[in-house]
Amino acid sequence: MTLQTMSQLGEFVGGFGVIFTLVYLAMQVRNNTNSQRADMTARILERLSAQQHTFGFDVEANKFFMQCASDPTNLSIEDRSRFQWVMTEFLSSMEFLMQQYEVGNVEEQVWTRWAQTLDFWLSFPGVKAYWRGRATPYTDGFTTYIEQRLLINDYSFNVENYGSFMRTGQVPER
Repeated sequence: MTLQTMSQLGEFVGGFGVIFTLVYLAMQVRNNTNSQRADMTARILERLSAQQHTFGFDVEANKFFMQCASDPTNLSIEDRSRFQWVMTEFLSSMEFLMQQYEVGNVEEQVWTRWAQTLDFWLSFPGVKAYWRGRATPYTDGFTTYIEQRLLINDYSFNVENYGSFMRTGQVPER
C-alpha cells in the first residue's frame, strides 16, 4: 500500500469519524432538549400546584378565593386587591403554559387539561370581573385567547356537576 493510498484511507475513515461524532452530538442535543422541555413543564405545573395547595389546605384562603370568584361586589378594596394578585399569578402561569405549548414545549394533553380548567374558572363572575378590570397587561396572544373564550361562553366542562357537588355534596346520575 502506498503512502498516498494510506492517506486517502485515513481521510475516508476520518470522514466516518466526523459523521459519527455529528450524529452522536445531534442525539445528545435532542435528549437535552427533551429533558429541558420536561423540566419546563414540571416548573409550570409546580407553580399551579402551589396555588391549588394553598386554596386546598388553607381554609381562610379557600374561603376568600371562592368569595372573590363567586361575587366580588361586596368585597373591600383591600380584598379586591388581594384577589387581583391571586388572579394575576394564576393567569400569568396559564399564559406561560400556553406560550410553552405553542412552541412545542408542553404536550397537547397537558395544555388541554389546563385550558379546560381555565375555562371552568372563567365561568365565575369574579374571574370575569377581574379580567375586564385587570391592571396587568398580558401578551396579545393570551389576551386574544381569553377574549375568545369569554365570547364563546361555553364552560360546559363539568360546571353543572361541580355546582351540584358544591351545593349538595352529590352529583346527578347520568
